[in-house]
Order: sequence, then structure tokens, then C-alpha cells
Amino acid sequence: MNSRLNNIFKIVVSLIMVIVFSSWIFSEGDNGYFVYLHGKKQYVLVEGTGEPTIVFLTGKGTGQNDFKKVYNKIKNTNRIFSYDRAGLGKSEAFRNDRTVDTMAYELHELLEKEKIKPPYILVGHALGGYIMRCFVSLYPTTVSGVVFVDPSHEFEFKHGLEIRPDSDQVVFRDEFKSYLRVEGRSKVHNAESKKCFDFDSAGFSTNQRIVKDIQIPTDIPMTILIARKVDVDNAFIDKEMEYRIQFFEKWKTMNVQTKVVTTFKSGHFIHRDHPQLVIDEINEIIGKVRK
Repeated sequence: MNSRLNNIFKIVVSLIMVIVFSSWIFSEGDNGYFVYLHGKKQYVLVEGTGEPTIVFLTGKGTGQNDFKKVYNKIKNTNRIFSYDRAGLGKSEAFRNDRTVDTMAYELHELLEKEKIKPPYILVGHALGGYIMRCFVSLYPTTVSGVVFVDPSHEFEFKHGLEIRPDSDQVVFRDEFKSYLRVEGRSKVHNAESKKCFDFDSAGFSTNQRIVKDIQIPTDIPMTILIARKVDVDNAFIDKEMEYRIQFFEKWKTMNVQTKVVTTFKSGHFIHRDHPQLVIDEINEIIGKVRK
């Protein structure tokens, strides 16, 4: 009898350990959960209270927790919405082209499905900036402010070619071709890369062609954070950086509520290297929206 009870006890303990371990795997220290969209599981994280909701969009191939250092502070005053795009992190992939307008549609569907009431403040890094621009164009009444974190822009490759002599242009093109399929990256990460780096003869990728005809919003506050810390060996970086800053400074002529901030304290991942700067700029936008 004691032996039988012992066996039952061991089985129960084992089951509990499996449940606890499984729970630990899926939580990874946050309170995210799965939402079904088009029959596929999508991972979202909704925390905090207070309006407006701050929606985070990560860069190419990056999971939602990339913004963790930022949203862990912001959620103390505002509700935050962070998510893994389809096929990244814990989200299941869709069978579609991973273009920025498609990803904007999918974000809108998630927000509606989870009844996250607009207006939103969007915060996007790199490729996330393209998705934000599409989102604002498609759903202008739902967005009250935006923060771009070292965003890409549509003339980067074209300008890069123009400032290089012919011999360097070949190397420049080959460098970007190498980004199209990188061993070890997920299938969807490479799919996102494809639409970023499939440049045509005019020097525009699929995503760049999509965003270059989108009008900059004129009636909401916008902040653009630009990293000045250079971590690449590039003889043309000074000219590229000068053009990059000028490109975003021109947005001020279209929207007087535009603010451009440059920082030498971090590289491309400002939200990782210098999260307080991103937090401060989000809070400034929140203050403007609440007035």
C-alpha cells in the first residue's frame, strides 16, 4: 500500500513539475498570451493602465521583448501593447509576403481583436518605422503620436549608390545581397529581409517603394531618434549620416510638430543601449497628446 502511494505521489509531483516547467517556458518572465489571427497563434503582451495605449513595433526579424527595457517603465503610467510579428518570436507564420503594408494590416487586426481602444502612440524601431508610416496612412484617426527609433528611410540605398564611385557600387550592392538569406536566421526573418533589400534598377526595395509615396502625417506630434555612434567600417558614413539627418529634418517643413533628436550615446539599438532617452521622448509625446 505504501509503495502504491509512493508511486502515485511521484507521478503527481512529476506532473506538477511538467506544468510548472511548461508555464516557465511560455511566460519567459512576462504576462503575454496567444491570440488567434487567420487561424494562427500570435503572441501579444498587454500590460499597465492609462491612456493613450503605447504600441511597440520592433525592427526586422526581432521579437517583441526587444523593447522590454522601455515598456517595463512606460507600463507604470500607460497601457502598453507589444507583440511578435507573424513568424517571429512565439507567433506562428502566415503564408503571405512580409511587406510593411501587410504587417500594418495585421497589427490593426490584432488591436481590434483585443479591443485595444485608440488613439495609440506608436513607437517603432528601424523597419518598425516603415510599418508605422503605413499604419498611420491606413488608419489616421487611430494614431495620436509617433516615436521613430533610428528608423530606416526610403532613399538610403539609392543615395548610397550615388555617393560611391562605380567600383564601390559593386561592393555596396553585394553587401546588401548578402542580407537576403542569412544562414541560421528564421524563414520569416529572411522573408522580411527580402522585401527590404530586393532593390530594383532605380535603387528602391519593395518596402521602400511602398513608403516613398506615403504622405507624412501633418497633425500629430512626431519624434525621430537618430543614432550617431558608428559601429561599421564605412568610408562614406559621414555623408550617409548627413543625408539621413537632413532627410528627417525636412519632415519639419511638412509637420511643425516634428522633433529630431540625435545621440552619440548608442548605436542602432537606442532602446537597448540608451532606453531612458526613448522613455523620455515617449513621455514627452504623451504629455503633448494629453494637453
